[in-house]
Amino acid sequence: MAPVPSPSISSKPNNIASFNHLANDDPLPLVEDSPALNGFDQVERNPDSWAGSAPADQGLYAFENDRDSCGVGFVCQIKGNGSHKIVSDARHLLCAMTHRGATGADSRDGDGAGVMTTIPHRFFVREAERDIGCLLPPPGKYAVGNVFFKQKDPLTVQAHQKIFTDIASGLGLRVLGWRRVPTDGSILGPAASSKEPEILQPFVVLRSYYGDGNAPLDGKFDPTHFERQLYVLRKHATHTITLAKWFYVCSLSSKNIVYKGQLSPPQVYNYYHDLNHVFYESHFALVHSRFSTNTFPSWDRAQPMRWAAHNGEINTVRGNKNWMHAREGVLHSAHFGEDLDRLYPIIEAGGSDSAAFDNVLELLVVNGVLTLPEAVMLMIPEAWQHNEFMEPEKRAFYNWAGCLMEPWDGPALFAFSDGRYCGANLDRNGLRPCRYVVTSDDIIVCASEVGVLYIEPEKIVSKGRLKPGRMLLVDTVEGRIVDDKELKRTTASKKDFGSWVEGQMLQVPTILKRVQRTVDTEPVLDEYPLSRDPTLLAFGYTVEQLSLLMLPMVNDGKEALGSMGNDAPLACMANQPRVIYDYFRQLFAQVTNPPIDPIRENIVMSLETYVGPEGNLLDMNPKQCHRVLLESPVLGLEEMTAFKNIKLAYPSWNSRTIDTTFPKSYGLPGYEDTLERICQEASQAIDDGIKIIILSDREVGPDRVPLSALLACGGVHHYLVKRKQRAKVALMIETGEAREVHHMCALVSYGADAICPYLMLEVIHKIARERLVKGHDTTVEKLLYNYYKATDNGILKVMSKMGISTLASYKGAQIFEALGLHNDVVSRCFTGTASRVQGATFELLAMDAFEMHERGWPSRETIIPPGMPESGEYHWRDGGDAHVNDPTGIANLQDAVRERNQTAYDAYAKNAHEQIKNCTLRGLLEFDFESATPIPIEQVEPWNEIVRRFCTGAMSYGSISMEAHSTLAVAMNRLGGKSNTGEGGEDPERSQLLANGDTMRSAIKQVASGRFGVTSNYLSDSDELQIKMAQGAKPGEGGELPGHKVSSSIAKTRHSTPGVGLISPPPHHDIYSIEDLKQLIYDLKCANPRARVSVKLVSEVGVVNTCPVGIATQDPHLRAKFAGQPEQVINFFYYLAEELRGIMARLGFRTINEMVGRVEMLKVNDALRTIKTAQLDLSAILKPAWQMRPGAATYRVRQQDHKLYIRLDNKFIDESEPALAKGLPVLIDCEVTNTDRALGTTLSYKVSKLYGEEGLPKDTIHISMRGSAGQSLGAFLAPGITIELEGDANDYVGKGLSGGRLIVYPPKESTFKAEENIIIGNVCLYGATSGQAFIRGIAAERFAVRNSGADAVVEGCGDHGCEYMTGGRVVVLGATGRNFAAGMSGGIAYVLDMAHTFATKVNQEMVELGNVTDGREIALLRSLIEDHRHYTGSNLADRVLKDFHHLLPMFVRVMPMDYKRVLEEEDAKKKEEKKKHSTIDLVRSRTASQVDLAVSEGIDTPKEPLATALMKGMITPSSQHEVNVVDVEDSLMDDQTTKERVTKLDKNRGFMKYKRRNELYRPPRRRVKDWKEISTRLGEDELKYQTARCMDCGVPFCQSDTGCPISNVIPKWNDLVFKGQWRDALNRLLLTNNFPEFTGRIPNRQVDGIHFAMEYLQLNTASLLNSEHKDSNYISAKDKDVIVIGGGDTGNDCIGTSMRHGAKSVTNFELLPKPPAARGRDNPWPQWPRIFRTDYGHTEVAAHFGKDPREFCISTKDFVVDEDGKLQGLNTVRVEWTKDSAGRWKMEEVPGSEKFFKAQLVFLALGFLGPEQDMLKSLGLKLDGRGNISTAHKQYATSVPGIFAAGDCRRGQSLIVWGINEGRGAAAEVDAYLSNGSTRLPVAGGFKKRLFVPPPSKMTNGTSTQVEVNA
Repeated sequence: MAPVPSPSISSKPNNIASFNHLANDDPLPLVEDSPALNGFDQVERNPDSWAGSAPADQGLYAFENDRDSCGVGFVCQIKGNGSHKIVSDARHLLCAMTHRGATGADSRDGDGAGVMTTIPHRFFVREAERDIGCLLPPPGKYAVGNVFFKQKDPLTVQAHQKIFTDIASGLGLRVLGWRRVPTDGSILGPAASSKEPEILQPFVVLRSYYGDGNAPLDGKFDPTHFERQLYVLRKHATHTITLAKWFYVCSLSSKNIVYKGQLSPPQVYNYYHDLNHVFYESHFALVHSRFSTNTFPSWDRAQPMRWAAHNGEINTVRGNKNWMHAREGVLHSAHFGEDLDRLYPIIEAGGSDSAAFDNVLELLVVNGVLTLPEAVMLMIPEAWQHNEFMEPEKRAFYNWAGCLMEPWDGPALFAFSDGRYCGANLDRNGLRPCRYVVTSDDIIVCASEVGVLYIEPEKIVSKGRLKPGRMLLVDTVEGRIVDDKELKRTTASKKDFGSWVEGQMLQVPTILKRVQRTVDTEPVLDEYPLSRDPTLLAFGYTVEQLSLLMLPMVNDGKEALGSMGNDAPLACMANQPRVIYDYFRQLFAQVTNPPIDPIRENIVMSLETYVGPEGNLLDMNPKQCHRVLLESPVLGLEEMTAFKNIKLAYPSWNSRTIDTTFPKSYGLPGYEDTLERICQEASQAIDDGIKIIILSDREVGPDRVPLSALLACGGVHHYLVKRKQRAKVALMIETGEAREVHHMCALVSYGADAICPYLMLEVIHKIARERLVKGHDTTVEKLLYNYYKATDNGILKVMSKMGISTLASYKGAQIFEALGLHNDVVSRCFTGTASRVQGATFELLAMDAFEMHERGWPSRETIIPPGMPESGEYHWRDGGDAHVNDPTGIANLQDAVRERNQTAYDAYAKNAHEQIKNCTLRGLLEFDFESATPIPIEQVEPWNEIVRRFCTGAMSYGSISMEAHSTLAVAMNRLGGKSNTGEGGEDPERSQLLANGDTMRSAIKQVASGRFGVTSNYLSDSDELQIKMAQGAKPGEGGELPGHKVSSSIAKTRHSTPGVGLISPPPHHDIYSIEDLKQLIYDLKCANPRARVSVKLVSEVGVVNTCPVGIATQDPHLRAKFAGQPEQVINFFYYLAEELRGIMARLGFRTINEMVGRVEMLKVNDALRTIKTAQLDLSAILKPAWQMRPGAATYRVRQQDHKLYIRLDNKFIDESEPALAKGLPVLIDCEVTNTDRALGTTLSYKVSKLYGEEGLPKDTIHISMRGSAGQSLGAFLAPGITIELEGDANDYVGKGLSGGRLIVYPPKESTFKAEENIIIGNVCLYGATSGQAFIRGIAAERFAVRNSGADAVVEGCGDHGCEYMTGGRVVVLGATGRNFAAGMSGGIAYVLDMAHTFATKVNQEMVELGNVTDGREIALLRSLIEDHRHYTGSNLADRVLKDFHHLLPMFVRVMPMDYKRVLEEEDAKKKEEKKKHSTIDLVRSRTASQVDLAVSEGIDTPKEPLATALMKGMITPSSQHEVNVVDVEDSLMDDQTTKERVTKLDKNRGFMKYKRRNELYRPPRRRVKDWKEISTRLGEDELKYQTARCMDCGVPFCQSDTGCPISNVIPKWNDLVFKGQWRDALNRLLLTNNFPEFTGRIPNRQVDGIHFAMEYLQLNTASLLNSEHKDSNYISAKDKDVIVIGGGDTGNDCIGTSMRHGAKSVTNFELLPKPPAARGRDNPWPQWPRIFRTDYGHTEVAAHFGKDPREFCISTKDFVVDEDGKLQGLNTVRVEWTKDSAGRWKMEEVPGSEKFFKAQLVFLALGFLGPEQDMLKSLGLKLDGRGNISTAHKQYATSVPGIFAAGDCRRGQSLIVWGINEGRGAAAEVDAYLSNGSTRLPVAGGFKKRLFVPPPSKMTNGTSTQVEVNA
């Protein structure tokens, strides 16, 4: 027992040691003050990248995973009139977006920036004449571009120039000469300078036009032909010279030119002198500033690209690249002819997603069939599938486009130009900002932000924003802006796409109908029931998968809930066989792009996809639509049959089924050989003209083993892609392997066009046949519908997690990472997928396949009970897969922290390490102590400093109880560590000090997507602000707190309404990109300058409200069970820190800082490797950062400089001093620009710190602004502050509005109508909790998203308005976009619907629409509009108010249904209260409630305040009455009602709701008179109640070491009994217990006159059954004094039997002390409670003799007999039990306590005394220290081969169930011993021990080896 030091160390929070780098006030230098040794030149490079600039793949870095995000914009003269001012204005535009880009550690190293313009003819005429001595032809008849060459290597440059020139000549082109571009390299940082290229400009002309002289001959000129040849020249030269040799063509065109580089925005114009020349004129300039998220910036990756500039990320780029490569096999062009082959690959290696997009766009435009805007429409279509109001012509065009190419999907703003057109296109979700203004002098400025270029207000004609999926297009030839509708209408009418689609497209229902004319498509089931179906076993089905994953889908139509908290072994480490899908992890969006909400934003989602041979992308004809339209990738059995017979429906379509099984006799080699065979057969099928290939494992059977469908699919897909055949065929999968959503997604992601999970569908048919699903509608049709629905919605959810909207884009996109697959497997079947640690080979995967096949069709038949096996994958099971958290570990941890038991902690730590070895990759690692120089532990920083670094997990109040949440906070505050609020906010009262000095304040305040309770005061009261990126139970999915969990206190904390559900959106709506994250970090630093800001990139574990120990619950009765104490948390961290210190000392580390990042001090423990882990390569994990980049810091060594000292808020704070100090009103004036961000936020911080949540009185500080405000205007604006902006603002206006007031209106000089123009950006009022906003103009997308309390008036808004809103009032005096009120659960919106179209734009899933009729509401609505007119001077508001009564019926009230219900309930309560108070209750009502109505949490009795409890240093659960476990109506029911009630039992919460139902015992005095049953068995309904009390825990202690020794799966037994499946329940029991009815001990000795208990009981039972005791062949206790020595069941049976014989007296001797009434401290949970219990025999003696028969602490000295040898009694002595210094129990006799007990019969119930020693000696067996037979742990082979021992002879005296358990284990060992190592007999928990035995193979010499691994 180690005492834990006092936690008083935290009483001096400022006493922080120098090594605590996490402190906020540490004197670290700012970034600029201490340039880092960046080691840039020493980084290993990728030789295939441009100039070898990209780092080589090493450690966990992979170049292919690079991403980027950016700022983009353009300035354009609409009439096409060029000028230098356009170019110079673009410089201001670029520099105004500097904050959207990024720089390296050296601020001179930018991430990339550039500009695209038209070719400045006037400038180049002058330069060409001077530099190359040639006269340039007119514009458009020559080309020029910037080309990168290797620096300082003139010979290489000349060689490359010659290659370029020669290729040009071969294409009929001529290079007039090369101009060196003047640049200023002195401004570059070290990284950019090290790869600064030589930049030359080639001037290229058509030789046939220009001739061979120095002036043009004006020959024949074809501009289209010229552009095509230039394109071929660029492509062929790039492929020939290669990027690796520094060669890169920025652009080569007769229209545009691109200047770019690894520059920051201000550097572009300073580096390229050309751009500053007055002759450099252009009618447009397109600029780009890059933010490389995970990328290594380089010169070639800068943008603009050749045709476009991209702000965003293409999530599907890997699939887009693969499909484009495949399409090269079907491309042909009359224009390019044989030159087409020179263009391949179309997508060049090493480029970014933006470059890949640009490559394809370039091909489409240069080809000439599509114009630039049409090509963009093809590649980035708007969301059209679910748009019922889209014109049919446009829908038909998108149908045609979908047949040609999948969308390039992801959050994207593309700006593009070809000289004539200049435009921008936004993705279908509108996830990037794009604002534009048009001026009276025909200038349009379009950019990621408004205000990037100053324009006089009176010149502005209109202000707008690009809507989701829309295109902004300027046609400089026609001199006008082309409206999106006009453009798409014109494009859609270009051809009769509608008739093409109708006449050519194949529909599945039509195919099915036609095939059914000649073929019966009805499924035919085999005779096997589910419990005996061998095919299920052969495909790895387990009972857990069926019950936990499959049945919820079939039953409820929903995918089963899960969490990220999976502590089971990784597939690459699990010993149980796993399907290959388990090796894959879904990728999910986090920073660079947002996930999508597939439920609330399903208007942008689609599962439709086109399959079958693709048409020629470079053409436009009806045949391109001749493909099959699938509405879902999941096919039914009938549909798959139809596709197999499609030739009967359409003779020109042939399908071929390829068998993916192979003969079992082929053994392991057959697995990989089969993959090769099916790939070749697929290729041949295409050559044979087959249009649909079906990969099928239907032929699986006793002699045929299936290849994994995923391996087959991925292998064939990539095989065909590499051969450019994939676009010629549909690839369908018919498999018994796939059943879960994850499986479907993996198959689709690796190329499957469609999947028929035939075995799962047959399972559903059998479920219906066997009636395993209860309910009214359980027809097979309904169950199949549920499964399809769950699967489809699950696929949509998985797609949305990565921000992908369409299945067509997801297909082949490979949005997965492989964990534990060998590169041989990945490179062949999953090409391009990251697999960082190697792992399972084809041979190991084959062994898993054979192992599963052996379960279904065993080579050697073994009689075992029927039923699918358990796996232990999802729940801990004895004998199953290991879990990190197992019963032993949890029990030891509880004991350690409750009792300060160092021994228990050591056991916990040892067990945890052992479990981690079995489950995780890090378990294979160990510390490299041999390479270290140890130090004394006294030199290691003390534990109380180490624990300051510790933080608790971010579990919100709401997901866990207040008791648990505050206990953690108190403990961490005592330690000086940090607790985390989680995403649920925190009550300000928790920051108050308690009487004992404790505080419940969480030091870390979390900011999550829900923004619950995120106010200025909340942010100001923190030491660290944590941005939680991945949201909800699973990353990218979001979360939901149902209304019944939102109590009044939770609602108060979260600023919401009690009883109304709360939805956490999947994305942060202010983080759609890396620059958005940068902005939020900036906002939070402004909101609390002293707090650290961290970003959490992982998700939390999800919970349900059924936690039985009061932690993860809000149920008041369950919360009362919480017994945790702050001291226990402190104890745990103490033990943890001390263990850490011991390791640090051995490794030679004095501080944590010295240890951070030092992975070289770890090594792989090869002794832990198994055959499964033999190929795992952890070297990538073990490569430290400082080796990859010498000099790189591995921990925080300097502060970031957020430049808060130059903020405009500093002026506000200075001028607000009278208000802050004395509360006096102040007025502040200022001018603002778009670079002034988060205005008012730091001022709000000051207000909150001084005045708390209440803030200042309204309008105390009034700030008047003019101009264009930057992002986050008024973010977290505190009460008392008003911001009045005359101008406009960017995104996030009023984010987290916390009581302040925002007023925005256009400049007074403006001539446009405010109500028709955009004035504020996207995502305004996000997470606002209170305050007001008056916006004169239109807001962009997602206005008032997650508004939870602010009142706002706006004059129009974009898509997704009021999304997720939970409170407040919003008035919209104009039109809205689509999907209004999606996920809106609270608050009310009022929309003026003048056009009567609003209803079509509302997502009515959670809201209802109505008129405003209530007088109070009408008054409130009018008041808000009047305020709007007053503050903004709105003409629209004035017109509405003047005609208010006529317009009132046009206001639509949007009311959330839950919110309405709660409001109505509150009104009813108020009326009832009023009614009560209106009369005098003279007589107390008998029905009056005894519950304190003021208790908001619903707890029956008053509860001690938490603060009071905490002052005592503990949290006391409330004392409560026993839970009313069953409804009142249960007390009086007839049989029918009883049955109905039983069917409605709550299985999840039954442990709380229902009392334990014991069997009813007959009265003791009556039952001792006969031999009938002493109790009445429970009936079937009662048993169902009893089984409903068992919740299948994740870590069930009922079958652990402290539970059932035989490892019965008690929860599963209970579940089957609950469902009425008694036969299956018995079979489940038999899997672990061959003798479920058998119990008792079998002693092996007899003593004359004194009887063994079993002898007495056996003879009695035999005589009773044979003759009802008439034969007298039994030992009678009638009229005798009986003593029973020993307890337990056997002793109790002796007592009860003696009573029935009519004994004179009965006494029971127990050597041990009398157990306590409750658990002792040395008997912690979950050990079996050693407490005093009374059994039936004890009860009967007490009832008859008036006294319990037991004598404790008594020892028999000897037996007393008379002279005739008859027993007279026993001499005894009392004993005393004490512990020695080592903690061992010892027994001592008590002097003078001797006593004689009279007895004529003595029964010995002492159990096993040891094995027969003579026999053991004769066999020569090794014995242990107790004289028992010695064997290895959990093994039964003795020291003598062929002899096995089990049960008491091996383990000593134990229960019979241990004998059964050990007998089963020994039987399996004996079977394996006799069968060459192979056995199918199960052992612990019914699990089979995994033996890695390769099967014999006809393809080898037939020999095999085995490796045994304990499963």
